[in-house]
Parts: sequence; structure tokens; C-alpha cells
Amino acid sequence: MNLNVINLSAYEIPKAIEEKHKDYVQYGDDNDYYTFLIQNYLHSATNNAAIKSISDLIYGKGICIEGSEIDSNEVKDLRDLVSHRDLKKIILERKMLGQAAMQVIYSKAGGNDRKVVGIKHFPIHTLRPEKMNSDGVIMNYFYHPDWVNKRPTDQLKKIPTFGNSKEIIELMILKPYVSGYSYFSPVGYSGVLPYCELENEISDYLLNEAKNSFSGTKVINFNNGVPSSEERDAISRDVKNKLTGSRGQKVIVAFNESAENQATVEDISLNDAPAHYEYLANEAMHKILVGHRVTSPMLLGIKDGGNGLASNSDEIMVASQLFNSTVIRNFQDEIIDSLSEVLEVNGEVPEMYFITSQPIEFTDDNQEDGAEDASVVDEKDSKKSEDVSDDQKEYNREDQNLSAHNDIKNNIKYAVEAYIDLNR
Repeated sequence: MNLNVINLSAYEIPKAIEEKHKDYVQYGDDNDYYTFLIQNYLHSATNNAAIKSISDLIYGKGICIEGSEIDSNEVKDLRDLVSHRDLKKIILERKMLGQAAMQVIYSKAGGNDRKVVGIKHFPIHTLRPEKMNSDGVIMNYFYHPDWVNKRPTDQLKKIPTFGNSKEIIELMILKPYVSGYSYFSPVGYSGVLPYCELENEISDYLLNEAKNSFSGTKVINFNNGVPSSEERDAISRDVKNKLTGSRGQKVIVAFNESAENQATVEDISLNDAPAHYEYLANEAMHKILVGHRVTSPMLLGIKDGGNGLASNSDEIMVASQLFNSTVIRNFQDEIIDSLSEVLEVNGEVPEMYFITSQPIEFTDDNQEDGAEDASVVDEKDSKKSEDVSDDQKEYNREDQNLSAHNDIKNNIKYAVEAYIDLNR
């Protein structure tokens, strides 16, 4: 028997690769790292839920202007300049791919009196940076719709970066600083990418088990000689069709010339396989949530113990407050800073902010619906429910971001201690 041993190397974050004969910089050896990140987003259930939910929380109910009503002309003009669809795409790519690109559209090319008339999303995975100049500035990005299948004869479109040209279109790149990475920024959850792959592999394995219940766990031996190649293929197909899959037959009828020539079935099984894969799945999910800095799985709609949503209301309230302060607000500030830098071209920039969305358990409508559905409540519980409802309504009226409170340090300390107590 011949055995091949495969050495599995540890996961490594790809580096930017500069080649002398190329004007652009590659992202990884195959210049296709963005596709790897997209695949992990699509195929890892927990990673997908975390990225989607965090992106939705960052956007909240949209961007607004301080001191202006949401239906005011100033807010409408801002949302015409950068639509909610483009803003959502920018946020999603910033979270999923670690970077994002805004296409800044001017009223005309050149001139000191030109204005920004539009801000659109530009897919970052189609861009590669030009090599830095002597001042360490990336002056341009190269565009190609499919870098993996790019042919040497393909012409690349060069697009200047914001503030470095007089062109009618420029690119504002959202790229947070990471020490040692000048051209590309690793995703914030890079440390858990192996667990995203693990979760994907576990799901593929379990699906394969359901479809091929004998595959990899049984060896069927026919002890009456070795048939021809065509006969072996026919027998193998017949056995697989009848005995594998969720509807495979559970009874085998065999005809043998003697006991010595009888067919045998041998097990190749993993001891405690269900418990083993349950542990791996739970470990992968936990590590992915940690990598995304999720303070409570309930924020992503993932049930985590307890007898119901009501029993976790305190956890959701504290976790939401802490999560908005330590994670969501940082993303919002980064995007608002980039938008402000672009809008400075048009003159004075208004104070912008994102309208923060809150968990559905704390909205007034939900509380009223819950009160209508409760048919039998004793006086004591009813009084307690009213007290909690008042607190939650007051909480809903306040700014959910801890940084807006005057006693920010005390609130963060309380939120951290309460969160730790809830998770002991």
C-alpha cells in the first residue's frame, strides 16, 4: 500500500508583491486574495452572519446631518450625493475585504472651482495599487474586471487617487493603517480565517455524509476474484446507487458460493464522531465571533442559551451598548471622516452622523405588541413589566453610543463588568 503524507502549513496573510516588469502591485502570490475573502464570506455561516449584521448596524438607518430633520432638504441633498445603495456597498466591502473604494465624481476636469457632484461605490477587488512614488504616495490604481484571468495584452485602466489629479473621476480609498502593510490592509478578522475555512469544511463533510452514508466509513470487499475494469465500475456504481444517500437501502442481499467467498463490510469510523464535529463547529463559531469582536451572539440573531429572548434582554441591552461604542462607532467615524474629506472640496462640511439602529426588543412598537399578547399577568409582574418598559423607553430615547455620554468612563466600566458577569 502506498501512502502519501500531506504537510498542512499554517495560514499566512498574503503580502503585497512588487515585480519589476509590472506597474501595479499584486495582492498575494496568485493576485487573488480578495476572492479568498469573498469565498469565506459566502461559505462560512457564522462569518457571513457576522459581516452582514455588523454592516447593517454600521449603516443603521442611514446618514444624517446634526441639527437637521431626516426629511430636510440638507439631508436629501446629502443622500442624493451618496445614495444609500452605494453607502451600503462601501460599508459591506470595508468590513468584508478590509478596504473599500469611493468613486468621486467632479463637475468638470481641472480648475479650482469644480465641485463634487457624486460619490459612488467602486468594487475594491477590481483594483490594484500603482507602486508608490518617492514620497510614499499611491498616485493611481489600476482597474481590471478579472485579475486572475488577465492576459498580457489586456489594457489596464489607470484611475487617480483623490486629490492627486485634475481628472473628472478620482478614487478615495478607505484603507486603515496596519503596521507593515503599505499597499493593502488585512481584514480585521484575519486571525479567524482558518476557522472560517474549518466551518466550511465541516459543513461540506456533513453534507457528504448525508448524501454518501457509506463513503469514507465503509469498505465492501468482494472475495470471489478480481473482475475486469468495466465490471468493477458497474459493480461500484450499483452499490453506491443502492446503499448511499439519505434514502439508501438499509438491507443488503448477497449471494455467495461459499462462506469463504462471502462479501465483507468493514468499518472505518471515527469514535464519537457526532460529539467531535459538534465541538469543532461550536469552537469555530465561537472563535469567529471573537474575531469580529461580537460582544453577544444575540446581537447577530444567534441564540445562545437561556429559555427565551426575554431572559436575555439585559444581556442584549448591555452588549448592544458596548458593541456600538467599541466596534460600530469606529467604522462609522472612519466612513464619515472619508466623506468629510471629499466634501471639503465643495466648501464647509456639515456635521454628519449615522442614525443608530437598536435591537427590536427595545423598540416601543415591540413593547406594545408584547403587552397586547400577554393575556394573563398578575399585578406584581405587571408592575415590574411597566417599570422595565419605562427604563427601556428612556434607554431608547438616549444616544446609544457611550461616547455621547458625559460620564463615558463610568458607563464603559459598568458595561464591561456587566457583560463579564453575564458570560460567566
